[in-house]
Amino acid sequence: MSKDTETIAATLVPGKTRIRDTDGFVATVRYVGPVASAKKTEEIYAGVEWDDATRGKHDGSVISRKTNEIVRHFSLKYPSVIGGSFLRLKTVDIGVELSLKLIQSRYVDEDAPLVAPNNILPFSARTSSGRDKPIEFLGEMKVRKRQQLEDLDDISLRGMGISKGAYGEERELLTKTFEHLRELDVAGNLFSGWEDLFAVLLTFPHLRWFSFASNKIQDIPPQMEVKEGGFGKLRVLNLNKCSIDSFRTVEMLDKICPNIEELCVAFNNFSDMNEGGEDADGVLLPVEPLNGFRHLVHMDFSACNLSSWSSQVHRLAHLPKLKALMLDDNPLTDAIIDKSKSEFQTLENLQIAGTAIDSWAGIQSLSHLPNLKNIRFRKCPLTDIIGSGEVRAGTIARLPLIQILCASKIAEKERLEAEKRYVSNVSREMLQLTKNYNSSKEGGNEFSVIEAFKKLGLDEKYPRFEELVTKHKEAMIVSDSGMGGGTISQNALNVTITSMAAESCTNEPLIKRLPASLKVGRLKTMCARAFGLDVDLQILHFRSEVR
Repeated sequence: MSKDTETIAATLVPGKTRIRDTDGFVATVRYVGPVASAKKTEEIYAGVEWDDATRGKHDGSVISRKTNEIVRHFSLKYPSVIGGSFLRLKTVDIGVELSLKLIQSRYVDEDAPLVAPNNILPFSARTSSGRDKPIEFLGEMKVRKRQQLEDLDDISLRGMGISKGAYGEERELLTKTFEHLRELDVAGNLFSGWEDLFAVLLTFPHLRWFSFASNKIQDIPPQMEVKEGGFGKLRVLNLNKCSIDSFRTVEMLDKICPNIEELCVAFNNFSDMNEGGEDADGVLLPVEPLNGFRHLVHMDFSACNLSSWSSQVHRLAHLPKLKALMLDDNPLTDAIIDKSKSEFQTLENLQIAGTAIDSWAGIQSLSHLPNLKNIRFRKCPLTDIIGSGEVRAGTIARLPLIQILCASKIAEKERLEAEKRYVSNVSREMLQLTKNYNSSKEGGNEFSVIEAFKKLGLDEKYPRFEELVTKHKEAMIVSDSGMGGGTISQNALNVTITSMAAESCTNEPLIKRLPASLKVGRLKTMCARAFGLDVDLQILHFRSEVR
């Protein structure tokens, strides 16, 4: 083994060191040593686990050349059958240190040669006719003037292979040169520990916005000394995809960054969020609400393996200024809000897309949130069961205070239609339950639909029904016994059908009174006869006349 490879081997720490290959793919070192399947048994390899599992070839095990048996050199932290590889040390890039020279290489001096002289790049694009067309680049000098380091208050060093922070004279030089720096993005580099994060923050002490995402720094070690309030100027911190596995790390961030306003910790693992620890006698302690974070406004916990609202999400319920909470892609089955405990009083924006919610009971209690205005709720079992359109209408009807759903503003007309749909659906269910209930009685007076509403416990399942049935009586589906004289005509709708097809758009509209139970196929057949349109090519659009 050469001196160069010996030096590299000495720096590789399994489970910690981050490397990249010649193609720029990033991995974590899991093993350093000889490989049983190699031709040269004395050669030292680096066994790695790729961030992109498709880059790998195996799971850390090989077939021995000597014994023809399986030999496992390392195991993958993240389940995969092909996420691992063995790399020759000469192909391993262990990264570079953060330095002034590195930052300068990212930006162009104002007097450097132009990339596009005369506003034309030295490249061309091939047109559909096979000709080469020059590519223009306008405003190069204007862009360059805005990129001068002495003027920039935000810098991006994303994906530059940085593995170490600056120390000694280099740190002093960077601190002096970038006193004006307020935002820094070092996401996707090769940092591998919290000492790296602290080193960068100490180098740029005036940062207010900092992204350290996709650096596998794992958890803050219990033995590490952390200076409380050491980074009080920081307002936004992004730690997405940092392989953090303990909620204790999040709790410690309040002490480190006491004035944090926005915290992003998505794609980490906080399944232990419901663990309260043990006392001196080994007795499990109850889970307490998350304390601190007095200034936190925005928190992103997307894809963090949270499965229980009551024992995990509930811990965030009393953060005093929390306005936006992202819980997308967590296996949550419901959202439980205890109105009597004044939970999430300041919350305005909630995202629960991609969760495991499969019934309306899962989001019903969100109506107790007094300031909830914006909600993102899609791609879950409930949408798969009844469709996204029905879910949108049902959500709007159940949550009267929301103004935006899935990034789409709710118009007053849409809200009225959703409420009518809610009344219609609930009354249909009530009607069926009432029939079953009355038919099971062995005498006595029959209950009306409204009387049966509470008798059957539907007031808890549909808490807004009594309010909305008064507002939208015309949407109520009635029975001939329950509401006094209901007929088929009472369940019919006045419909005006207008063709928008070019060949029949001038035809007179078709005015009909149709039963609410009419199938879409029957309606398309009716349109085909009236306007001469192919049934398979028809697209129906519904618009209600709101009175």
